Amino acid sequence: MEDINVRGIKGGVLISLPEKPWYHQRDMLISRIQTRERFFKGGRIALDVGSTEWSPDQLLKLLRDLSDEGVCLWAVLTTSEVTKDSARSFELQTSISAQNPAEKPENRPSNVDGHSVEWYAKSLEKGEKVAFRANGVVIGDVPDGAEVIAAGSLLVWGTVRGEIKAGSGGDAHSQLLVLRYAGNGLSLCGQLVDVPKKMVNAGPLEIRYDGTKVHLQEAVARKFKLL
Repeated sequence: MEDINVRGIKGGVLISLPEKPWYHQRDMLISRIQTRERFFKGGRIALDVGSTEWSPDQLLKLLRDLSDEGVCLWAVLTTSEVTKDSARSFELQTSISAQNPAEKPENRPSNVDGHSVEWYAKSLEKGEKVAFRANGVVIGDVPDGAEVIAAGSLLVWGTVRGEIKAGSGGDAHSQLLVLRYAGNGLSLCGQLVDVPKKMVNAGPLEIRYDGTKVHLQEAVARKFKLL
């Protein structure tokens, strides 16, 4: 772990990993986060992986692992074109210099258009896992034992009894919209969502994150949309 460099930057933390295969980098990163859980929990990180190649599938697994640890990944710095392409497929930034312009609403690329919303138009099976590289919509139920993860916003038009995670790509503007919640596993931008008992098995839920705190409220179904 002594080979890992951690320093604060505007908007989060930059973690630089040594030149090792992707799976070694992953294990070193998760180990460091777990040993300093209170420091990283709920935070946003940029990751410098050097020239190591990360495929989209490998990066997706990392996003899931980081989401489990309550950490949001918003940027991947690399000299590898393969890794850059993988990061862009999840709408992750690939340079720190792009951070400030991206924070301005007028310069921020829209995360929701005809090309960045993926659809899954059926109920999941128990034990099934579905992952969206950007924003996702599930038209169906998420049963106990099933899992849905989205790098951006997520809308589930059905009953959720399994686990769902949105904003795993580090976008603090991500939202989580659920038609009916009856489970115990919601996460938005690395933050666990505590759903009051009165909202379980009740009406639609709308969950947002303001960068520091998760906000949960009942929503009107006809107004459901990904912003």
